[in-house]
Amino acid sequence: MITTYGFSIATANKDVRQAAIDAVFRWLEDVHPLEDRTNSTPVNIRHSPNDPIFRVDVLEQDSRQAAARGTTATLIVSKNELYFDLRRTLRPTKAALLPRRTIDKPEPRLNKLILEIVKLFRARDAEKIIDAEITIANDQLGGQSLAAFADAPGRRLPIVIEVIVGKPAAVTRDETARQLVGIAHVAHVSSHVAEEAFNNLYGARIISSSWITVVWPRGAEVENFHQQDDDELVKQLIAASVASLPILKTPPPKSQTKQDFEQSQKTPVSQIAEITSARDYWQEEYQLLYENLVDSDRKTAEIVEAREIDRDKLVAILTSPRADAAAVSNAQNPNYLARVDEAVKFASITFKNLIFHPRSISSSAETELMNGRRILNALFYLDQITANLKNGMVLKNNFLHECSQQISNFVPTIGEVAINNFAQDYAIEWKGENVLAKPHIRCGDARIHFYHDTKTNEIVIAYIGRHLRDKSTN
Repeated sequence: MITTYGFSIATANKDVRQAAIDAVFRWLEDVHPLEDRTNSTPVNIRHSPNDPIFRVDVLEQDSRQAAARGTTATLIVSKNELYFDLRRTLRPTKAALLPRRTIDKPEPRLNKLILEIVKLFRARDAEKIIDAEITIANDQLGGQSLAAFADAPGRRLPIVIEVIVGKPAAVTRDETARQLVGIAHVAHVSSHVAEEAFNNLYGARIISSSWITVVWPRGAEVENFHQQDDDELVKQLIAASVASLPILKTPPPKSQTKQDFEQSQKTPVSQIAEITSARDYWQEEYQLLYENLVDSDRKTAEIVEAREIDRDKLVAILTSPRADAAAVSNAQNPNYLARVDEAVKFASITFKNLIFHPRSISSSAETELMNGRRILNALFYLDQITANLKNGMVLKNNFLHECSQQISNFVPTIGEVAINNFAQDYAIEWKGENVLAKPHIRCGDARIHFYHDTKTNEIVIAYIGRHLRDKSTN
């Protein structure tokens, strides 16, 4: 079975559950009316007032090949939220080798259901409502706001940004935004002022009218698309959404109660026959999925615990054996280490796997930024990865890749303009040589640049301060 389309969304407002169920049933009646259903188009429904899981699964035969097209809509009520999941699948029906069709754009009637669900849920991504509207940035404030959203650490969906200045028509249109609803945000930059403001605040020239930019979340490298239509762009984003779909929490249905049985007596005979014939199959599938979910939840918890540094973890760092008495007494103070220079001084004492070049101390002292704990957060992860580098758990050639996987807003190098025109900004003297500190971490307005001495596997923190000159510098 191959998943060819998928998206998921969650809301804390569980009151919209019935409205979402009604929307799925309206779509089902529109696409597959009860009177037109045959054995070649089975419809399986899991629906009970006391069941936290609602599910509709439709299977359509594909006359062009020995396969069937499946559409599965699932609503799950958990302790804290209501979760909606929609998937399209290709399921072989005969022992034959078939071409792999990796992506399906949602057909209009299915897209209508998706838009209705998204409107009902009113879910937020980094405080922005998820919808099918194109964000327009047409002035300096609009460009800066879009750049801040692109750099938001809590964002989980990618942003598609097109500079439409001077173009006869935009490549990404309202239809693009509708097809990508719940999968990506779409934004248009409509003035040179907004374009310049975005690039200046972001710290690099990543948007231009010469290409369409996809800003991925979690610090992943931005991606540029140069094609004249949005087909490949939409397909790649849908493919990314499919790849990120979780295993559904769908345990077996509870045993039927007397009330459920009495209600089933009022159900049309044809629907009872469909449900009964599929019962054994679905119960077995739900059990397997539930077992997989338990394992998935455990692994996810381990990853989150390993990669998230919250207040309690910071307190643990501050109160570690390495910390002095002042750190211990100030650990609970939210203003402690807010200043960048204070955070860097503390890190230079605490994180023993990193080497702090004198310039990193002096440059941090020159800045007046107040995001010291964010700096400390990034240095904490870099220290952990460096420890793994030293003990052989991370290979030398894989160090930068490991940083990109574990550190938000990590960038492995600098641009050619920075190297050719502003190399002195990135240079430090190290063991009698001038070297460039190219890998860096974006921490809001601040940057952490470091140098990897591949001969000795030492990581040298070279600079901590406001971002240095590059191609975005006038």
